[in-house]
Amino acid sequence: VSPIAIVGLGNPGSEYSGTRHNAGYWLLNGFARKLDVAWKDKPRFHSKVAIASSSGKSLILVKPDNFMNCSGEYLKPLLDYHKCIHSETIVIHDDTAFATGQIRLSHNRGHGGHNGVKDIIRAIGSDFIRFRLGVGVKKDSRMDLADHVLSRLTIQEARLLEEKTDFFLCTLREVLDKGCVHAMNSVNQTSKERIKLDEQTKL
Repeated sequence: VSPIAIVGLGNPGSEYSGTRHNAGYWLLNGFARKLDVAWKDKPRFHSKVAIASSSGKSLILVKPDNFMNCSGEYLKPLLDYHKCIHSETIVIHDDTAFATGQIRLSHNRGHGGHNGVKDIIRAIGSDFIRFRLGVGVKKDSRMDLADHVLSRLTIQEARLLEEKTDFFLCTLREVLDKGCVHAMNSVNQTSKERIKLDEQTKL
């Protein structure tokens, strides 16, 4: 049985730790800690990799070691080497389309302006699962998107993500246990209801 690849996107280097663009790295690190597995450097694939199992499934956790815009460059050879099925691959990444801590799941969709996802689509096509972790919409429309995603999360935002970590990881397990469509219906609907409730609370 082929292992399922879970890929967390980010930029390597301590200077990028805590930035919005590194949300994928952050959540996958949390999953690795939960599963008690260690990262190993795989220079051949310019990645850090951890072998794990969850919900009775073999997993390969992947953090590309090259910069975000080149996320797909070594991913296809790595997936092919481990005989991972592209359509089962889960890519965790930051998303500036919605508020910090909100999540969406999507499958076989466009890149939505995310350069890391764009490069993965270039490498393996769009038939994979996206775990989109909200890192906040730009507060000023004049602000450059690159400046926004490379900015650090506020203390409050970082705390919010920490508080919701268990929910994020439960959602990830739901994708593994019940499939993307089931998890998508559950999570996306819940997110819409929460947004509606938030809007009503503001009135």
